[in-house]
Amino acid sequence: MTRSVAAAIAIAWLALLGRPAQDEELWQHRNLGKAFYENPTTHQEAVAEFRKALDLAPGSARERVNYGLALLRAGRTREGIAELQRAQRQDPSIPQTWFVLGVEFKKAADYRRATAQFEQMVRLVPGEPISHYNLGYLYRLAGRTAQARDEFEKAAQLDPSFAAPHFQLFNINRDAGASDEAAREQTVFLRLKREQAGAVVPEDVDWSRYAEIVDPAEPAQSIEASPAATLAFDDRRVAEGFDPQTAGLLVLDVDADGRPDLLVWSRDRVRVIRHGDEPVDRSGLEDVRGVRAIAAGDYDNDGLPDLCILTDGGAALFANRKGTFVRAPAALPSGRFNAALWLDYDHDYDLDLMLLGSSNRLMRNNGRAGFSDETRDFPFAAGEVTAAAVLDVVPDQPGTDVAMAYADRAGVLYRDRLAGRYEPRPLDGVAPGVRALVAEDVDHDGAVDLMTVAPASVRILLNHQARFDPAATLAGAQSLALADVENRGVADAVLGGAVVRSLGAGRFAEDVTTVLAGAVAIASADFDLDGRIDLASIAADGSLHLLRNETRTKHHWIRIGLAGVKNLALAPDAQVEVKAGPRYQKRRYAGVPLTFGLGDRAVVDTVRITWPNGLIQNETRPRADASSVFREAPRLSGSCPMIFAWNGRGFEFVTDVLGVAPLGASAGDGTFFPVDHDEYVQMAAAALTPLDGAYEVRLTEELREVSYLDQVQLVAVDHPAGMEVFTNDKFKSPPFPEFRLFGATRRIYPARAEQGGRDVRAALLARDRSYAGNFRRDYAGVAELHALDLDFSDAAPANRAVLILSGWVDWADGSTFRGAAQEHPGGLVMPYLQVKDAAGRWTTVVEDMGMPAGKPKTIAVDLTGKFLSASREVRIVTNLCVYWDEIFLSDDSSPPPVTLTRIDPSSVDLRFRGFSTPRIDPERRQPEAFDYANVMLTSMWNPTSGLYTRYGDVGPLVRAADDRFVIIGSGDELRLRYPVDALPPLAPGWTRDFLLLVDGWAKDADANTAFSQSVEPLPFHAMSAYPYPAGERYPDDEAHRAYRDAYNTRPALKLIRPLATR
Repeated sequence: MTRSVAAAIAIAWLALLGRPAQDEELWQHRNLGKAFYENPTTHQEAVAEFRKALDLAPGSARERVNYGLALLRAGRTREGIAELQRAQRQDPSIPQTWFVLGVEFKKAADYRRATAQFEQMVRLVPGEPISHYNLGYLYRLAGRTAQARDEFEKAAQLDPSFAAPHFQLFNINRDAGASDEAAREQTVFLRLKREQAGAVVPEDVDWSRYAEIVDPAEPAQSIEASPAATLAFDDRRVAEGFDPQTAGLLVLDVDADGRPDLLVWSRDRVRVIRHGDEPVDRSGLEDVRGVRAIAAGDYDNDGLPDLCILTDGGAALFANRKGTFVRAPAALPSGRFNAALWLDYDHDYDLDLMLLGSSNRLMRNNGRAGFSDETRDFPFAAGEVTAAAVLDVVPDQPGTDVAMAYADRAGVLYRDRLAGRYEPRPLDGVAPGVRALVAEDVDHDGAVDLMTVAPASVRILLNHQARFDPAATLAGAQSLALADVENRGVADAVLGGAVVRSLGAGRFAEDVTTVLAGAVAIASADFDLDGRIDLASIAADGSLHLLRNETRTKHHWIRIGLAGVKNLALAPDAQVEVKAGPRYQKRRYAGVPLTFGLGDRAVVDTVRITWPNGLIQNETRPRADASSVFREAPRLSGSCPMIFAWNGRGFEFVTDVLGVAPLGASAGDGTFFPVDHDEYVQMAAAALTPLDGAYEVRLTEELREVSYLDQVQLVAVDHPAGMEVFTNDKFKSPPFPEFRLFGATRRIYPARAEQGGRDVRAALLARDRSYAGNFRRDYAGVAELHALDLDFSDAAPANRAVLILSGWVDWADGSTFRGAAQEHPGGLVMPYLQVKDAAGRWTTVVEDMGMPAGKPKTIAVDLTGKFLSASREVRIVTNLCVYWDEIFLSDDSSPPPVTLTRIDPSSVDLRFRGFSTPRIDPERRQPEAFDYANVMLTSMWNPTSGLYTRYGDVGPLVRAADDRFVIIGSGDELRLRYPVDALPPLAPGWTRDFLLLVDGWAKDADANTAFSQSVEPLPFHAMSAYPYPAGERYPDDEAHRAYRDAYNTRPALKLIRPLATR
C-alpha cells in the first residue's frame, strides 16, 4: 500500500468516528447495534439501534454505512442499497460501501455497476484479495480474460491460502490450451481445499472484513494526543535483604480475600507480603534456600494458589493451606530448571506443570494420584529454555499455546492441537538469550502479542494472524511489567523503575518517567483497591518497595474477578475482554482480580469472559469504578439434539436424542467410545396431538456440537390398553442393544431401596422428578463409587423379569473422562448390576447394564435367568452421576402383542431458530429442561467450523439411513410433519403410543473429542470406529458427491463476533 493511500485511509478512519468520543449514548447504540447485527436472530433490532445512532449523528457517514449494512442483513435490500449509495456520495473513501455494493450488484446480475464498484475498491484498498478475485470474476464474465488473469493472480499472491483464484486460473489456462499451467493451478487448488476441509470456515468470496460493521479502533493519535498526567507514587520501603542478582516478584492472592499479595524471593529467602506492604512472619517458606524461580498455580483446585519452587536441587511443590504453605509429598524431578509453567495441557480440568531449563519435563497432574512424568508427550525442542509464557495465538480458538525462549537458539512457539497434542513452530523474533517473555495484547486488537526482555533491549512482537512481527524496540531492562498507570485504557511499559507511556497501536513514547532508579524486579497490581495500578519493585540495594499510585486522574476503571465452577476455581488462563465505547482491552486471568482503565468512559458496554473450556460469557453494563466478581454461568450438559413435539397447547420438550452416538467422545484412556447410530425414543400418546392433519416434531441443536441426522421416522406402537410398552434402547458398550420391545401389565416396586445408607424408596415410586441421589459428586459429573440396593422381596418366582428404570445422567464430558482415568485406575465406571448368590455374596451378572442416554428416559434390563438364588435383591454400582426417578420390576419378559406402523415425514424444513431458554439446576441434581416458546438471542459459543446443510427443504435426506444426512449446528432446527392419515385405525381395546427413530450421530466440541473443532471427517454407517482408520473413508460415489455439492453448502455461522476491531 502506498503512503498516500495509507494516509487517505487513515484520514477516512478518523472521519468515521463522527461525533466526539465522549458521546456516550452514541457509542452505546453503536455497540448494541453491532451485537444485534452479529446475531442471526436480531437483525431487526440492529436496524433499530443503528437508526438511533444515525439520528444522533445525521452527518456521520459511518452511522449511515452501518444503518445500510443492517438493512441489508435484515433482508431490506432496496433500502440498504439506497443508504449505502448515499453514504458513498457523502464520503467515497469508506471501503465498505464499494465492497458491499459490488457484491449486491453482482448478486443482482448488474455486472456493469458491480465492476465499477470493485474497480474503485481495489484502488482504495489494493491489498484486499477478495476484491481482486471478484473483479477478476466480473472481467471474465465480460470476456476480458487477460485482465481477469491479472486480478486472479493478484488475489492469489495477496492470500496464499485463498483457493478460489487458483480454480479460476485453472479454467483460464485449460480454455487457453495451457495444460501444464492448468495442471499446476488445479494441484494448488486441490491442496488448499484439502487443507481447508472442515478445519476452518470455508471460503466466502462475497465476504471480507469490509462486509462488516464499520467499527474502527480508537485511532492511536487520540491516545497519543491525550495530555500526560503528572505521575505520582508514594514510595514505601517494605522489606530489605534480598539479593538483587537473583531477586524475583510474583503477584498472587494468597488467602483468597480478593486483594493482591506479593511473593518476593532471592536465592536464600522467600517472603510473603500481604497486600503488598505487610510482611508475613510465618508463611511456611522460611527455610527454603537456593531459590531459582517460583510459579503459582492451584494444582488441587481448592481456590488457593499453590507454589512450585525451583531450587538448585530441583522442583518442590508447596500446598497452600489457608494462607500457609506446606511442602507437599508430590515427587517432582531433581535438576537445574530455569522456569516453571502451570497450564492444563491436556484440558482435563487440572493444572499440569512444565519444568524448563537445560532439560525439560512435563509433569501431568493426575489429581489424587499425584504427578507423573509425561515428557514424551510433548515435542520439546533441543536447547536450554530461559523463559516461557502461555497465550492464545489465534483469538477465539480453543487451546493454550506456549512460547519459549532459549539461551542458545531462537524461540519456539508450541501450538495447542488439543487432546494433549502440541506442534512446535519457529518463533524467530525471540532471539537467543531472552530473560523473560510477556504475553499481552499490546496493540488492543484482540490478538495476544509478545514482549521479549533482555539486558540489551525490550522488543515488541505484534501478532498478525499468528505471525509475530517485530515492531517497537525499547531500552533494555532486567524486568518488565505492564501497567495502565493513568487508567487510560492502554498499558504502559514499566522497564525496571521507569514508566514508558503507551501511545496506542503497540507504540511507546521516547520519554520515560523514573519512579524508582535502578529497580531489578518489578510487578504491578492494585494493592490498595483504589482503582489505580500500584507498583512493587526491588531496588539495586535489595530492598523491596511498594509504590502506591497517587496519580491524579479523572479516568474511570473497573475491577474484574472470576470464579470458576465447571472450570477451575481460580479460572487460570481465562480471557477477559472489556469494551467501553471505542476502547477495547483483553487480558489473561491468573487468579487475581484484574483492573482495567476506561479513560473518560463512565459506562462499560460489555465484559466478555472466555473460560478455558471455550464457553463464552457476556456480562453487559457492569458498574464502572467498582469491583465485579463474575461466577461461571451454569453450563448445559450432554451432547445431543433436543426433541420437541406439539401437544395441543404448544411445543413441549420431550427429551434429547443420540446420546447413544457420541461421535469421537474420549473414553479417557487414549481411546474413544464405540458409537451406536440409532435410537428409538419413547413418546407417550399425550405428547403428540395432530395439528392441521399432521404430527409436528422439532429437532433443535441447543448445544455446542454438530449433529448428523440421517433418518427421522415416527413409529406408531399399537398395543392392548392394559399394557405398557418399553424399548430396549440405552447407552452401553458393544454389543449395542437390539431393537426389542418389552410389555408390562403390572408394576412391582421394590420393598426396600437404599443408597449410601439412606432409605430412598419413596423417591423411586413414581416419575415425579424426585430423584435418588444420595452420593457425593463434583460439578464435572464424577461421583464417588456408590451403590443402589433394591429388594423386590419374592417377585419373579420363575426367574423371568425385566427391570424398568427411569432417570437421567448428568453426563461427564470427554475431558472429565480423561482426568478420571488419570486419577483412578478404572476411570469412570459404567453401571453394572449384581445379585446375591446362594451364599449371600454380591455377584455381578450384568457387566454393563446400560443407562439412560441423557435427559429423562426409561431403560429396560432383562433379568431373565439372572437371579442366582431365591433372593430378589439387586445392586447397581457406578461412579457416574446417574439419578433414578422410578424403578419397578415386570415379571413378564415375553414379547408383547403390538402392531408397529412406520411413517416417513411428509415435509422436512431446516432453518435457523436460536436457542430455547433452559432451566438449569445450579446444584446439578435435576435435568435441564427447555422452554421452546422463549427463544434466547444469545449463544455461549460459536458453531463448529465447517460446511453444514443449507436451509430449506431437506426431506430426501431423512427418509432413509443412507449416509446422506442433514448436518445441523448450534441454533439450527429441523421441522418435521408426519401425516395422521398414514396410520391405520386402532383396534377395539387397544391404545397407541409412539417411538421416534433417529438414526445419526452427535459430536461435541470438547477439547478431548476427536475432530471436535470441525464438521469433518463425516461419519458413515460402515465405519469401524471414529476416528476411522486410514483405510476407510466416507463414501465417494456419484450419489454422495452430488449430495454434498447440492446440500452441504452452508458455512458455519459466526454467532459471536470479536469485540475487537481487527
